[in-house]
Amino acid sequence: MNTELLKRVGNMEQLCFVRESTLDAGEGRGMRIAQFKNLAGLIFTVLPDRCMDLYDFSYRGINLSFLSKNGLRSSMSFTSAKGEFAEQWPAGMMYTCGLDNVGGHCDDGAIHPTHGRISSVPARHFGVKAGWEKDNYCLQATGEMVQSRLYGMHLSLERTISAGMNDKHIVIRDIIVNLDSEDAPYFLLYHINFGYPLLDEGCVVMLSPARIEPLNSRSADPTHMTAPRDGQQEELYLCHAQTEKCAALLFNPNLDLGGYVVFETKNLPRFLEWKMMKSHDYVLALEPCNTWGISRTDAVREGKATVLPAYESVEMNLELGVVDGIKELEAFKKEYDLREASL
Repeated sequence: MNTELLKRVGNMEQLCFVRESTLDAGEGRGMRIAQFKNLAGLIFTVLPDRCMDLYDFSYRGINLSFLSKNGLRSSMSFTSAKGEFAEQWPAGMMYTCGLDNVGGHCDDGAIHPTHGRISSVPARHFGVKAGWEKDNYCLQATGEMVQSRLYGMHLSLERTISAGMNDKHIVIRDIIVNLDSEDAPYFLLYHINFGYPLLDEGCVVMLSPARIEPLNSRSADPTHMTAPRDGQQEELYLCHAQTEKCAALLFNPNLDLGGYVVFETKNLPRFLEWKMMKSHDYVLALEPCNTWGISRTDAVREGKATVLPAYESVEMNLELGVVDGIKELEAFKKEYDLREASL
């Protein structure tokens, strides 16, 4: 441990903490939350009752995350009815999509709601800790989400979220295990949502080398962000990563601040960019995934579903963080060969 630092404080919660509490009002009443704060200036909230997803996320008082007009809602209000996703989606810094579906609502004999069910699943064995690892004071949350169906899939998602005392990033490690005797298709997408004031007019998206495929006729500029526009419709891009580690970054030159995600492409070979410049729904999402931006039904029919063999596991590793200033931006661009996104 760092004894020189310890001499300067009476309690490490002056500098870093994980605080667990329960919401007592509103549509999220009864939900557990775990708030993290570290010395670098990161403050973020983990939702153990919603797949350990991330809700608010800020750096030195600057918000990075997009929170939808629906607000934070208890997973007990989840319904798989068609069309209800837009009524329920809270957004947040990271919303996990899967494991049965990540695309639009579909029915192949079983109902698969838009973006799947996993984000509504509470964590089993949820726990947090804060303590010294050599000279680094570390914050961590762990838990397990299980998605299963009688006569069907039985998948476990084991999640660990961690941040060091001086880190400007957090690390997310997910292990998915097939607990059934039959091979199972699985679908996974990390819906990482950036909002104002990080997202604003003049922001640019930068990517590691990737082939970018527009998914609708409006998708013509994945790079440049505009001011919000009334009635604006979404742009959507499918990006095929071309490196073993891929980075995607939204940079605000007026703040000299960027938010990014870095992920290993072995099991997350693609990512989606969702550019939504509509007033009140103003969001830029960068979404590592193992799918193609289509529904489960279409993916299975087209042979594009990833299959996890019986009793085997697969691991995903992501880093979510900030670059602060031009010097950090240039170093980050060099490390991950970043360039402005282009078709």
